[in-house]
Amino acid sequence: MKKIDYKKITLEQLAAIVSKKMQEHGIDSILVGGGCVSIYSHNRYQSYDLDYVTYENMRKVERALKEINFIKSGKHFEHQECEYYIEFVSPPVAIGNEPIQEYKYHKTPLGTIKMLTPTDSVKDRLASFYHWDDLQGLEQAINICQEISNEVDIAKIKSWSEKEGQKTKYQIFLKRLKEISNQKF
Repeated sequence: MKKIDYKKITLEQLAAIVSKKMQEHGIDSILVGGGCVSIYSHNRYQSYDLDYVTYENMRKVERALKEINFIKSGKHFEHQECEYYIEFVSPPVAIGNEPIQEYKYHKTPLGTIKMLTPTDSVKDRLASFYHWDDLQGLEQAINICQEISNEVDIAKIKSWSEKEGQKTKYQIFLKRLKEISNQKF
């Protein structure tokens, strides 16, 4: 493999490299959180960490990441030349009260990233808006919808929002999305 310039690497490239390294070690990992938003929004939102969920033993993860010079530092992994860091969040993969069972396999020249679907990524960001009044989460959800609206299932988001008891905040999301995108939802 060609030497990686970690000073110039994009978050998506790093996610592909990390995902491939995990796969080489037999570690099933799922990219969640802001990294998904960065990829789906084509960096309208720029995350500086990659959040993964895995059920694997963290010593095994640590050995795998050491092969690409990411060293454990507290609760995350760092590379001295890279502005991004890697974290592993506790399983299960769920958004609100809904367990996630469907994933997107995002193919890149450097590897395939197993990650939340665009719809679930929107729900993930809306969860922070719904439960903690995080306006940045609302904007990130809208950013995804603006970039890849054809891959976001608004009906599923509406249904999930209702199950979460968030009809009012869903309407705020929908109104804001309509104002910005000039699309019918």
